[in-house]
Amino acid sequence: MKTLLAILATAAFGQAGDDLARRAEIIKPKPGEYKWRQIPWIVDLNEGIRLAREEKRPILLWVSGDDPLERC
Repeated sequence: MKTLLAILATAAFGQAGDDLARRAEIIKPKPGEYKWRQIPWIVDLNEGIRLAREEKRPILLWVSGDDPLERC
């Protein structure tokens, strides 16, 4: 009886582990998905304004507070 339970448990956990590995592979970032990290982001607002004026380019301003659901 213990042997049968051990075999069933091993089979169940083995399949669960395979399923988990399959799911992880699906959501794992693929090569090229981190291209945004190659952009030389400017984190200093004054430097960004200066550079945008110099290059005659628009500014993408991304701001966030501690709690995105909190009222401003």
